[in-house]
Amino acid sequence: MRINSILAVIAVTLTAKVSAECFAKKLGYSCCTTTTEVVSVDSNGKWGIENGQKCGIAELNDSSSEDEVWIEKRASIWKTYMNKVKITEFCPPEFVQRNKGVKYPTVENFTYYSTTTKSERPLVVVLPPNYNEKKKYPVVYILHGIMTDGSFMLQEGFGTLTIPGNLFHKHMAKEFIMVLPNQYAPAPGTEVEPTLSEEYFAGYNNFINDLVNDIMPYMKEHYSIATGKKNTAICGYSFGGRNSLYIGLKRPDLFGYVGSFSPAPGILPGDDEFTGHHNGLFKEEKDVVFAGKPPYLTMISCGTKDSIVGTFPKSYHEALEHNNQQHIWYEMTDLDHADDAAINSPFYNFFSSIFGQVNKKGNKVIKDKTTKVVRTKSTKVKKTKVNSKKIKVTKTRMIVNEKKIDISKFSNEQIYKIEKKIILENNNNNNTKHKKLFEKDKKNMAWKYNQSSSTKERKNITFFGNYMKNNNLYINNNVNMK
Repeated sequence: MRINSILAVIAVTLTAKVSAECFAKKLGYSCCTTTTEVVSVDSNGKWGIENGQKCGIAELNDSSSEDEVWIEKRASIWKTYMNKVKITEFCPPEFVQRNKGVKYPTVENFTYYSTTTKSERPLVVVLPPNYNEKKKYPVVYILHGIMTDGSFMLQEGFGTLTIPGNLFHKHMAKEFIMVLPNQYAPAPGTEVEPTLSEEYFAGYNNFINDLVNDIMPYMKEHYSIATGKKNTAICGYSFGGRNSLYIGLKRPDLFGYVGSFSPAPGILPGDDEFTGHHNGLFKEEKDVVFAGKPPYLTMISCGTKDSIVGTFPKSYHEALEHNNQQHIWYEMTDLDHADDAAINSPFYNFFSSIFGQVNKKGNKVIKDKTTKVVRTKSTKVKKTKVNSKKIKVTKTRMIVNEKKIDISKFSNEQIYKIEKKIILENNNNNNTKHKKLFEKDKKNMAWKYNQSSSTKERKNITFFGNYMKNNNLYINNNVNMK
């Protein structure tokens, strides 16, 4: 069944009997016997929940007779805002690029005092074209990935500036202000060096307090913003996707639109190869529910070949689905974590769907390759690019345990094997000198990732960086950087 047909009216018969078997039994699930409420839809068909278990909703017999009484009705879940959202798998290229005659948002950099961290903190604010203080604007808070900062999200390829600008120009999105904060917000006296550890992650977990108690009041005081959940959105990528989902779940009273793009591990307890064990922001799957009336839109996305966050994003979708929490889930074919399209695709879909835009008559829709979309209460999708400062990127060489490696010549699979070999050797040698030098240079890795505009290089740095940090390996980043 085509995804777009989900939006059509659901026909329900009062007398016709469903066949003894439905598609779900072939997949090892039971068929729904009492509920017709659709929780999600995939390529197999419609799914519901009965007695806490996933079940398939069988299609009704389409044979007609005079004795059959047909009633057309929409299930209550399809009356939601999310029912009108259109999802496109890949953002149209023209929305990522800068086009003649189009005005784009402008970037401002400030500092604010945080009562949460007891310190001055940087803040990036992006204003729509022709920003007017006499007009009230909705706000989108955009959260970055681990070991970077707000400005990281402005790099070329993401579409953070160009997608909104092009959407505004075509009247496909309501003009909004974007706020790109620094997510690492440790409580006073708890700051630690950047590592892939629960101790370091605690500073990110505490960001919700900085956002609610310091950043949002600052924005209200210094900018002409519209308030209330109908005018407030939050989204993020990777660790930012993890946090935006967490904040959306905890404070649905504040955020009416939530986007979680390739979200990192940590919402629930689990293990991954880079960090090890995650304690989980929620201890059990049953706890992953909105703490109040849910947002109008919650969107989760991930590439099908994400080598960094793996299946964690899908596990969040499944937890929400199991708990009957409204949301949209879609995957992007063959995309990895560091691919630009894994970011600009959800940006395009999210930005074109928030702040009541889907309720507007005549809202233009650009047809593009449509992805598999699971509507845990409705959805729709598309793709993008961004223009910020272009950074010249050249081949980077690293010396790891005195071995010179040109990372541009290896595939990810080869890099993985090399890393494994280096890790084993380092554990055997336990070189104290290397560990001391690593302490000096480890922040350089996050800096290099932030400065890299090459998708391939970002991906390679992510692979090397995570393994090196996780295993205390020495990385000399100052060799052959030309």
